[in-house]
Amino acid sequence: MISFLTYEVYLSKILILTSFVLLIFITLAVIYISYVSWKDKKRLKK
Repeated sequence: MISFLTYEVYLSKILILTSFVLLIFITLAVIYISYVSWKDKKRLKK
């Protein structure tokens, strides 16, 4: 039973870390796509 509890804590830590990594990755992807779109709009206006 004790090993199951430590496994559960370990699993929850992994899930929390994974969600943070995904959040950061998605944020960077959105910023990058917005930047590329902005540069493209500037290029088309010229």
